[in-house]
Amino acid sequence: MKKFWCSLLACSIALSCALFGCGTEQKGSGEKPIKVGLLYSLSGVTSVSEKQLYNGTKLAIDEINQNGGINGRKIETVFADYASDPARAADKARKLILDDKVVAIVGTCSSSARKAVKPVVESNHSLLVYPQSYEGQEQSKNIVYVGCIPNQQAEVFVDWLVKNVGKKFFLIGCDFVYPRVENKLAQTYLAKNGGSVVGEEYVPYGSTDFSSVLNKIKTSNPDVIYTSLTGDSNVAFYKQYSAYGLKATVASLTTNETVLKAIGPAAAKESFICVDYFKNIKNTINEKFVKKYAETIKDGTEPSYAVMGGYNGGLFLGEALKKAKNPDQTQDVIDAFGGLTIDSPSGKISIDASNHHASLYCRIGKVDDKGEINVIYQSDQTIAPKP
Repeated sequence: MKKFWCSLLACSIALSCALFGCGTEQKGSGEKPIKVGLLYSLSGVTSVSEKQLYNGTKLAIDEINQNGGINGRKIETVFADYASDPARAADKARKLILDDKVVAIVGTCSSSARKAVKPVVESNHSLLVYPQSYEGQEQSKNIVYVGCIPNQQAEVFVDWLVKNVGKKFFLIGCDFVYPRVENKLAQTYLAKNGGSVVGEEYVPYGSTDFSSVLNKIKTSNPDVIYTSLTGDSNVAFYKQYSAYGLKATVASLTTNETVLKAIGPAAAKESFICVDYFKNIKNTINEKFVKKYAETIKDGTEPSYAVMGGYNGGLFLGEALKKAKNPDQTQDVIDAFGGLTIDSPSGKISIDASNHHASLYCRIGKVDDKGEINVIYQSDQTIAPKP
């Protein structure tokens, strides 16, 4: 009889476990969140740009969770601020992977920060979704690059400027990897299109005094000021250039809607910007996105290519997690990115399976006297990445 009751009790426990799960290891997978790291600087010299990237990524992940998550599971974000320090970015990435056990990281902004994190994700078989436009010249099985690269932006822009504005270029940028590589490529594009470089200057990141540079611009008499200045340097240059009264056209790879608010319409009008996304793109998805951004994010930022890079990075990761055989296994998530397509506010875009970069549109905008960017050129289709 005792044996009978023990057998009955065992059967009852087994049935109960089958129906409801026993212990933490047997809980329904729908209750266990998927951990994703967000690695951005909300402090330090790059925080102005990275706040926009962070906003876009967080907005995308919140939307995914509100719409049912990843096959019923929520994405849980673990945030790390690397304070604009590449060495700290590597340390924070290592902690996210080893201590917080994230399946992927979305983040970093500068090329120096990305390059510092690259060996960390590679050696730990992890994944970085890099949301910022950058200079190309790189490829990794452990990084998905969502922002535009030179053949999708600068190459088109230089060709358009030579044909529509003038052939003599003055190149200026902050003194780090991205501007130097972009300007080296610009010289190649100019030579191919019959243009020339009449001056080239680099300033330390954060510089706000451009008096000596403006004198050099005046002497060289260019048609185009081709700029990859960023942050406070970008704002200061536009204002001082306008006050100096020079007539060459300013053409930027790095200015966006949030930066224009700081520059002001008077100093920015008649300038050109080339990126993959502008707030004023006309499509239903973008109109809804811009409205939601204004209602949700109230920190003074505007929808911009930086915001969109973060947003697209979050959307791509969400789709990869849904597609992956096992979203808790980073390699399965990496494998799921190849050929992935999303309907973004910037259009239908995809990840190239051969190089893990995004196929994106190229757009050129002109700033009007109210500080608004009007799109005057858009590629007929997405441009395949050639990193």
